[in-house]
Amino acid sequence: MKKTIVSVILICVLQFIHAQRNYIDSLKQKIASSRDDTTKVKLLYDIGQFYNWSYPDTGVLYAQNGLRLSEKLNYEKGQAYSICNLAASLTTLGDYANALNFGLKALALSKKIKEPGLIILAYGQIGDCYKDQGDYKKALENYYEALRLTDLLHIDKHTYNAYYSFTYYPYLLGSLSSTYEKSNQLDSALYYGKKAWEIKQTWSHLAYTLGSVHTKLGDKELALDFYKKAISLAIQENNQKDILDVYNGMAKLYKKERKKDSAVYYAKQAMTQEWSNTYPIGILEASSLLAGIYESDNKDSTLKYLKLTIALKDSLFSNEKTRAAQSLAFKEQLYQQQLANEKEQIQNKFRMYALIGVLLVFLLIAFLLWRNNRHKQIANVLLNQQKEKIENTLVELKSTQAQLMQSEKMASLGELTAGIAHEIQNPLNFVNNFSEVNKELITEMKQEIDNGNIQEVKAIANDIEENEQKINHHGKRADAIVKGMLQHSRISTGQKEPTEINALADEYLRLSYHGMKAKDKDFNADFKTDFDESLRKIEAVPQDVGRVLLNLYNNAFYAVAEKKKLQGDGYNPVVLVTTKKDNDKIEIRVKDNGMGIPQKVIDKIFHPSLLQNQQAREQDWVYH
Repeated sequence: MKKTIVSVILICVLQFIHAQRNYIDSLKQKIASSRDDTTKVKLLYDIGQFYNWSYPDTGVLYAQNGLRLSEKLNYEKGQAYSICNLAASLTTLGDYANALNFGLKALALSKKIKEPGLIILAYGQIGDCYKDQGDYKKALENYYEALRLTDLLHIDKHTYNAYYSFTYYPYLLGSLSSTYEKSNQLDSALYYGKKAWEIKQTWSHLAYTLGSVHTKLGDKELALDFYKKAISLAIQENNQKDILDVYNGMAKLYKKERKKDSAVYYAKQAMTQEWSNTYPIGILEASSLLAGIYESDNKDSTLKYLKLTIALKDSLFSNEKTRAAQSLAFKEQLYQQQLANEKEQIQNKFRMYALIGVLLVFLLIAFLLWRNNRHKQIANVLLNQQKEKIENTLVELKSTQAQLMQSEKMASLGELTAGIAHEIQNPLNFVNNFSEVNKELITEMKQEIDNGNIQEVKAIANDIEENEQKINHHGKRADAIVKGMLQHSRISTGQKEPTEINALADEYLRLSYHGMKAKDKDFNADFKTDFDESLRKIEAVPQDVGRVLLNLYNNAFYAVAEKKKLQGDGYNPVVLVTTKKDNDKIEIRVKDNGMGIPQKVIDKIFHPSLLQNQQAREQDWVYH
């Protein structure tokens, strides 16, 4: 069995040692050729993380370089990752005090920049530090807090951190399993270990933990199987710490099985590794195992390994003092550099804000002056334009009325003169009223400009702008009425042009109503419209369609007026106009609740001689 396991290890080493060297060489080349930016911080993290569990002293150096560069770039996220890396390497070296100090700093910085992934990573690193120094209660507290945040943030169980090589969820489950295994709570250790293994079967420390659990449970075959997997995975991950742990785990297994030779072999394997000096806790465990194995039958070997154990403890204690002094000096250097950077940043921000404030004040003043002058110019131009437009509209209206009165064909339009005048008087009144108001506002605005009251000038300018919009609207309304009159009076050429049917129907309906009102002061009727808003412009002769509609409207209003005379107040006269698209046709329907059409004239309803003054209850005109 021992030869088989050794063969597996040798094969794995031959397969992955070349790839590992290529990977490290590639990272070093990229670091040497890259600029001092966030990409280089990432590269320093990657190579430092690679060394964390094999050559942690080297990992410390790369983490420190990454931290210095991150502070130079004011890259707080890179600082937090570098500090986490530093804490991981120091934990492997057994420098728990400084590892915990850096882990807490990473947690504080992660919370400051509100990076959920970093916060979880920092809690996990602090848990690792407490676990390795034997404070399992605090380790579990930190792991469970990280697990709670993972569930709270709904982080996917297979989501990878941007820097960290493990997934959040299985890493935390595996860390809980390892902590419970070390505290001999084997049921919990097995529960969390299995859950983690279901998600991630490529983590050497998880395989080692499950091997240790099964060793304590007395399941030798499963334990050896997990130890083999752990060795293979640790070589792939370049995790020398886990390799030493697996050797010690196998030594414990064989010691428990009373296989002294195998137990001695694997314990010595742990002690003879070239990287063993970077993981003194693992060597200390191996020497303690050997001292215990030789205790019963080899006093010399027992004494030898006891002395080695004592020497390692003394050495570890001395190294801790040295590392503590170096770490304090490094921390003081970082602190002073941080203070200098913060002071410089505050000064730069103050200068920048002061300059921006001055520029904004000047820009605001310039903008207000320009805007007021511009509004004044626009208001004057619009007033002149609207005045000219109104005067032209009145001229056109008078000319159109004269032409209509002189034309025999336009005799019906003559009856509408009073209605048209009523229809156009409203927009003209609005135009005149708002023009007078704007004149007063302009005078008032000039006074406020002289007084320097900028806010009041703005308010007056806004009022002028709103009045101009209303003048424009009512001017267009008057313009539309005049254009409709001109078009109605114009001799039809038979030429089609794009025509808005809804607008045409509505315009002539109002003209007809006011014409009837002008002829008969007692006339009163309701008229309603139900237009199809989806109708588009069609090619038509608007003069011809308008005359047809005018005749239909006149007939409808005449019909309801006659019925009103007969029935009195109990009758409510209504004329309804609807438009509707019917396939490739448009239907215009004029409906009234008047006297109705006698049967004898229904067949001649569209004859020109019958279009005037026919009592019609429902009349349809379809324009194709």
